Amino acid sequence: MPLNQNFFTNPPTPSSATNKPSTADRFLSIGIVCGILWYLVMCVVHLLSSRPLWNDESCVFQSVRAFHSADFFKEPLQALQVFPRVYLFLIQKFSQPFSFDLISLRAPSFVCMVLAFCLWLRIASYELKSKLSYLTFVLCWSASVPLIYYSAELKQYSMDVLSGACFIWFLYNQEYLEKNHRQRYILLLILLPLFIFFSYPTYFFVLFPLYHLILACRKDKTKIALIVLYTSVLAIYGILSYLFDMRLRPEAILLREWHDYFISFQSVPEFFKTLGEGTLNLFTRWFVERPKVVKKFGLFFVMLGVLRMFGGFFVHIKKDRFQLKTLHTIPLIIFLELLFMGAVQKYPFTVPRTSLFFCPLVLFLTIQGIYALKRIHRTLYPIVHAAFLYFLVFVSIGISFYVLAKTFGAQTALW
Repeated sequence: MPLNQNFFTNPPTPSSATNKPSTADRFLSIGIVCGILWYLVMCVVHLLSSRPLWNDESCVFQSVRAFHSADFFKEPLQALQVFPRVYLFLIQKFSQPFSFDLISLRAPSFVCMVLAFCLWLRIASYELKSKLSYLTFVLCWSASVPLIYYSAELKQYSMDVLSGACFIWFLYNQEYLEKNHRQRYILLLILLPLFIFFSYPTYFFVLFPLYHLILACRKDKTKIALIVLYTSVLAIYGILSYLFDMRLRPEAILLREWHDYFISFQSVPEFFKTLGEGTLNLFTRWFVERPKVVKKFGLFFVMLGVLRMFGGFFVHIKKDRFQLKTLHTIPLIIFLELLFMGAVQKYPFTVPRTSLFFCPLVLFLTIQGIYALKRIHRTLYPIVHAAFLYFLVFVSIGISFYVLAKTFGAQTALW
C-alpha cells in the first residue's frame, strides 16, 4: 500500500482526476473535515475541563505521587491497580514539573488518543473508498462516549488504541516497506514490539508480523534472518516486561476481584452467559449506554458488524492468500484471542474499557456490514445507511452538550 497517499481521502481515480468534483463530493469533503474537527474539539474541551479525579484515577495517582523512579519497576502498584509500568513512569516524569496538575496527568492519554485517531483515519482510507463511508467512520468517533472520555483519563486505554492502530498500519504496509524501505522496515520490526512496555493488548498484535514472515519464508528463505531478529526482540522485550512489570501484579487478588469478567466454565448456562455478555460488550458498548432506547437502536447497526466479522473473514482469507493484514481478516483473530484469554482467565473478556483497542475495528465492521446490504436489496442499503448517519449525528450532538457543559465524566448520564 503506497505510503504517500492522501491522509484523509483516497487518491482520485483517473476519471475524478480529470473532472471537477461534484457538489456532493465537495459537501462530503467539508463534512469529513468538520467531523474530524468535531471529534478533536470534544477531546480538547474534555481535557481542559479539569474534572476531579474519579475512583480509578485516584488509585493510579497514589502510585504516581508516592513512588520514586525505581519503585515503578520493583514494587506492586498501590490500590491494587494494573498499569504498564514504563508508561506510568513517563506520566509521572511528565506531570511532576507541573505539580501533578490534572491536565498534565491526563495529557499523555490525550496525545495517544489523538495520534490513534489520526492513524485510524489513514487506515480507514485504505478500505473505505467512498467519501460517504469515510464520513460515516469519522462520525463514529464523535458519537462514541469511550473514545472521547478515555482521551482524557489517567488510565492506559488510549495507549491501547494507539498500539493497535500502529500494528494495523504496519500490517497494511509491511510488504511495501520491505521492498522499498528495507532499513525502515527492519527498524519498525525492532521498535513496534516496544509497545509491550506501554500497553498490555500489544500481545494480541505482536504475532501478526511474525505470521507473515513465516508465510513469506516458504518462498524466500532469506526471511529466516528476519524471523530470528523479530522473535529475539519479542523474547527480550517479553522477559523484561515480565521481570519489571507483570511479575509484580497481584494476580491472586485480581483474579478474585475480576472473576465475573472472564469466561466461566462452572456450568453450561454460565459458559454461554459469560460468552454472550462478553461478546455483546465487545460490540455494543461503543456509542452510548443511556438512554436505553438509543443504545438498542444502535444495537441493530452493530449486529451487522458482527455478521460482517465472520462473513468478511471467510470471503477475504483466501483472496488475501491467507495473510492477516487487513480489516477484513484481523478482527476475527483478535476476537478469538480475547475469547481465549478470557477463557484461561488472563485478560478480562467482558470489560469494555480494557478492550477499547477493539472499538475502531467494530466501527469499521459496522460500516462494512451496512454496505453489504447492497447485495441483499438496492433500496435497503441507502435507508439503513441514512438511518445510521442520523443516529451518529444525534448521539454526537447529545455527547457534545455534556462535554461543553463540563459534566462529561465517568458517571455521565450517557455511560
